[in-house]
Amino acid sequence: MELLMPGIGLIFWMTLSFSLVLVILRKFAWKPILATIKEREDYIANSLRQGKRIQRELADLDATKEKLLAQAHEKAEEVVQKARQDGDQIIENARKQAAEDTNQLIETAKNSILAERKAAEREIRNQIVKLSVDMAQKVIKEEFADVDKKNKYVDKLLEEIQLN
Repeated sequence: MELLMPGIGLIFWMTLSFSLVLVILRKFAWKPILATIKEREDYIANSLRQGKRIQRELADLDATKEKLLAQAHEKAEEVVQKARQDGDQIIENARKQAAEDTNQLIETAKNSILAERKAAEREIRNQIVKLSVDMAQKVIKEEFADVDKKNKYVDKLLEEIQLN
């Protein structure tokens, strides 16, 4: 029953030792603990302020980033549009050049065909003349194989020449 009903001496000594521990803690430990808690509180408050400041800066950076992205997108669109225009111009120039080259080739081919045609016509004429001369030679040889016929023909030619 002593545990349930402590004696006066025990209460006195317990109170005295508790007071002594309390005084020692207050003198040596309480101020450093409070200073550490105050430091920790200041550090947390400062961190919160820095976090809010960083959030604002991030929001500003996001806005700036969006503006820069929009400008970059516009610039890219301009570059793409310019490239398209340049490409279209190059294609158009190539088409014109191809048309000119084609026309020049056609004209050259026409001139070449015309020259070859004239050469072929000359060749045909020469062959016709040769054939005609050969045929005439053969006919004349055949006709003038007889000396009387030859003399009659020469006389006839002489008369025609004299009449002219």
